[in-house]
Amino acid sequence: MKKAYFSKRIYKNTLPTVYLDAISHSLLLFNRAKHFAFQTQVVEKRSGKSKRDKSLHLTVKNRFEMNDYYTNSVVQEANALMKSQSELKKMYIS
Repeated sequence: MKKAYFSKRIYKNTLPTVYLDAISHSLLLFNRAKHFAFQTQVVEKRSGKSKRDKSLHLTVKNRFEMNDYYTNSVVQEANALMKSQSELKKMYIS
């Protein structure tokens, strides 16, 4: 068994409240944006048409005022969830 002398672990009780609030806000905003992106894709897939004139990336970016890094992550996770759901649907049908 190896002993760790240095740890990168960060404990919530050691951080200032300002940082905790910022992290909580970022996580909440990210999850809201991901839910929005996924629901937008579901609605568009069901109806067969898009109600937006911009890409999903730009729609999420403008609506939630996120930078490109977070917006890319949101769209990628929403796409992965859509793909996962379609694969599960195929499995259930077979």
